[in-house]
Amino acid sequence: MNSTKARTPAAASRPPTETFVVSGTVLLGDGASFVADGQGGCAGTGDHADVKEGAPVVIFAGLGFAGARLTDPRVLADGGCQFRFSVSGVPARQDSYLLMVADRDSRKYFEQELKSPLLALRVD
Repeated sequence: MNSTKARTPAAASRPPTETFVVSGTVLLGDGASFVADGQGGCAGTGDHADVKEGAPVVIFAGLGFAGARLTDPRVLADGGCQFRFSVSGVPARQDSYLLMVADRDSRKYFEQELKSPLLALRVD
């Protein structure tokens, strides 16, 4: 007796998608654009009320995106208000990226700019 097994074509193996982490700060530099909480923290006010702890940070890349939230609001010695963010899982090797903070218009960046250890975004 000769048994034959049905063969299935080998699944095409895709290389894992390379990703990177984008970390940086968001700065409200005008004293009229934020309010201090009296404990060293701050939040946007008026036209900048959407820039606050927990506000979304989204990076669009090709057909995908990655996101995180603003954290660690701090009033700076120079009178500004700074937030931190760290977005993991950003797809590598895209032509360009759009980065959006809170409900602000997105800004275009290139991969090398996003990988900068001193990425700082000023919100006007």
